[in-house]
Amino acid sequence: MERIPLLLMFLGHVAVDASQGILPVVAARLKELFDLSYFQIGLMMLLLNFSSSVIQPLFGFISDRVRTGWFVPGGILWTAVAMGLLGLAPNYATALLLVGLAGIGTAAFHPRAMMAVYLASGLKRGLGAAIFSTGGNLGFALGPVIGSLLVLGIGLHATVGLIPVGLLLFAVIVAYPGDFLRREARPVSPAAVPGAAPARDPIPWRAITAVCLIVTLRSWVYMSMITYLPLYFQDRGIQLQSGSLILTVYLACGAVAGLFGGHLSDTIGRKQVIVASALLYPFLAALLLLSHGPWIWILAGASGAALLASFSVTIVLTQELLPRYIGLASGLILGLSFGTGGLGTALSGFLADRIGLASTFWILAAAPLFIVPLVHLIRTPAAGKTGMT
Repeated sequence: MERIPLLLMFLGHVAVDASQGILPVVAARLKELFDLSYFQIGLMMLLLNFSSSVIQPLFGFISDRVRTGWFVPGGILWTAVAMGLLGLAPNYATALLLVGLAGIGTAAFHPRAMMAVYLASGLKRGLGAAIFSTGGNLGFALGPVIGSLLVLGIGLHATVGLIPVGLLLFAVIVAYPGDFLRREARPVSPAAVPGAAPARDPIPWRAITAVCLIVTLRSWVYMSMITYLPLYFQDRGIQLQSGSLILTVYLACGAVAGLFGGHLSDTIGRKQVIVASALLYPFLAALLLLSHGPWIWILAGASGAALLASFSVTIVLTQELLPRYIGLASGLILGLSFGTGGLGTALSGFLADRIGLASTFWILAAAPLFIVPLVHLIRTPAAGKTGMT
């Protein structure tokens, strides 16, 4: 396991997703400034997720075949610049444009960075994927705090503070003497992956589809919570700044749980962790919606941990199902499934405008239950640690 490359990819993932993670706070201010509806806020988040995620499989497909190491530092800087300029947007249309541009940088970064993690992790690929995923979850957790410090503490224009950080990481990664970003992407030999299907075996479409649907459902809940949780607590009389900190607790605990879940899945199985996550979350989310006082903070952390415990697990599971197409597998989970789940943020906004934000959150609390039957559609290449048969 190459520690410095993994650390650089971890930090890059933190930076990229933290840049995106300021959007809920920025959107709350833009809602006031431009008199936006919940649907318009959801549409902004939808655009970010669509542009950053849906085209990721294409970037992953390219990365499986040619050298695209520059996607990593370039994607970090591009995202930081676009999101950094968001606070200067003079109108809603310009804000949408900047959000869409930020998504392109994110789409370029994720599959190639995940491939670098795969190559640098050696035999500890589950742990490597968990570390990388934790960086993204941590970035989203830090996003509301950074957004609060910049936007609520200084003003909307302070989003430009993201740009120097992106520039610094760009310079460090480009200057690093190692060759981990210059290695050619080569198909992985099936013999090198325990339990992997031989090259002549067809792609397991049913299992891949089931995993993508699982991630889509989880992403709908995840992105809706990121977008609307501060506004939900604001409706309950809690200040926006406190609501942003509650979201940070939610996501920070999820980031830690994602690291633990990835490691645990190497022992008890990928699918067992996914099922446990899907069954625990509705119970804890319901308690969060009913809670008051200090219990809000405790249950926010617990429900975030339950939801995101399976985050890295689905990445590793898909890589094991597609061992010869690591870039494509990474793009599917980090991109297509995650992005299509982001479509749900607009649906959540639509529902919130019609039935209220509180009622919408009860629907989101129950949604992960549909993951359980999907898990039983997945047949891993071999029984054992990769999952239950």
